[in-house]
This record gives sequence, C-alpha cells and structure tokens, in this order.
Amino acid sequence: MAEPSVSAEAFAAAVRRVRAHRNRPVVVKLGGSAMEDPAATAACLESVAALHALGVPVAVVHGGGKPIDRAMAEAGLTPKKVAGRRYTDDATLEIVVRVLKDHINADLVARLAALGCPATGVHDALFGERLLLPGLDLQPVDLGRVGSVARVELGALGAGVPVIPSLAIDVHDGGWLNVNADTAASAVAGALKVERAIFLTDTPGVLRDRANPDSLIPHLTEARARDLIAEGVIDGGMVPKVEACFDALAAGASAALILDGRVPYSLLDAFLKDTFRGTAIRR
Repeated sequence: MAEPSVSAEAFAAAVRRVRAHRNRPVVVKLGGSAMEDPAATAACLESVAALHALGVPVAVVHGGGKPIDRAMAEAGLTPKKVAGRRYTDDATLEIVVRVLKDHINADLVARLAALGCPATGVHDALFGERLLLPGLDLQPVDLGRVGSVARVELGALGAGVPVIPSLAIDVHDGGWLNVNADTAASAVAGALKVERAIFLTDTPGVLRDRANPDSLIPHLTEARARDLIAEGVIDGGMVPKVEACFDALAAGASAALILDGRVPYSLLDAFLKDTFRGTAIRR
C-alpha cells in the first residue's frame, strides 16, 4: 500500500478538527444504493472506525434495498406495491430479515472489527407498530409487515459502534417489521440527541436541477426545504430523505446532512472541511 501523501502538520490539524466533535454522538445512515460500490463502502467503514478512534460516538443504521430485491428475484418473488409503497408479506419479510440481519449487518460488523473498531450488531433496539397510510377513500392502507418506529431502547445499543438494521420489533406481537432505513436513522438520531444525522445516499445532495450535479444546494433551512418540496424542486425519492432530515431535526439533531455515499470518504470530509460536498439542513 502506498504511503498517504499528507504532511504531519495537515494530519495534526485533521485530528484536531475531528476531536472537536469528541463525545458528541453522530448517526450515519448507510443507504442501499451507496452500499453497492465496494470501494465507497470500504471508505465509509474506515471513516466510521477513524471517528470512533478519535472519540466521536457513531451509530450506524443501514438498509439494503437492492440486495433484498436480488434475493427476492432468486426466490422467484415479485415485489408488490400498494399506494406506491412496497408491500411486505410474510415471505418477503423472511427474506428482508435474512438479508438485513444475517448478511448485511453481520458483514458490516465483521468489517469494522477487522479495522480494529469494536462494533456490535444490534437487533433489539427498535420497537414499532404497523404503518397504516390514509387511502383515497379515507380507509387505512395496509402495507403488511411494514412499520414505523415507536421507541428506541438506548440500553440495547451498548458500547462501541452499534450497527442497526432497519428492522423493528412489533410492540403488539413481537414479530419483525420492515422499516424505512431513513426513518429508522431519524428515530435513532432523536433518541441519542445527536449533533449530526448523516444520510449517505446515491446523489450529491439536494439539487436545484436533478439533471445537473453542479446545481447542488449546500445549505438549507428547514423552512426553505419545505418550500422547495412545495415548489417541486425537491421531488421523487429525495422527498422522503429530506423529510427524514426534518424528523431528525425535530427529535433534537442540530443538523442533518445528505451526502453522496458513492464518493469515498465523503463521511470523513464532513468532519474535516467546512466546505464538504453535500447538503446540510438546519432549523
């Protein structure tokens, strides 16, 4: 491995900047699309390990949409959508739990451990209820075993770096519920009263023009972000991500960041630079 081209002075400055966040919890949501790039995922995990080593408490929340889709295809299952959202029946849930808990979560924990970072797969911190959406006929839309987070058990997070899959335990029947990973990350961020909730996704951040990466908006207030949603500037899949940022802010986070998880070390850049590439949303 080639030696990094960094001076001792620059290294010392970088350590000082990161340690300014010491003992101030951070939640990192690692998204399914961003996780498709092995180099970017490796850099993200190295960044988490570095932050932990420098005293920044990090909790990682992850989804796994594309691996779940592949596993469903291998099982001969076709994703079903109700009101534009994925329906989770028992057969789908079995695959979701296996992929998230037994494969992705276990792999992330093992890779962090290999980097010298004490990580633990945490499967019993999120508790939820079934998510029912209002239908056009005012009747609730049932999405099956899809849930929202009702509470986070902080005592389950333990020491080191907790790695939490987007699964919740149903408070009524004790079964699993499939939870949106952005929603899960927001809930954990609120429970920990984090300094930053960081969402790693597959876009540079919030764009004025989705076709132009150079139209990135680096800073937004929550009020302005809501205006951009109403104006249709923020649309499609970016809307739930920005709304998850709102949830994190409402729960007590001082800032919510949307970063391009496909860019190696974009997570660490947010701690090392004032002008990191992404979108920061604040109250």
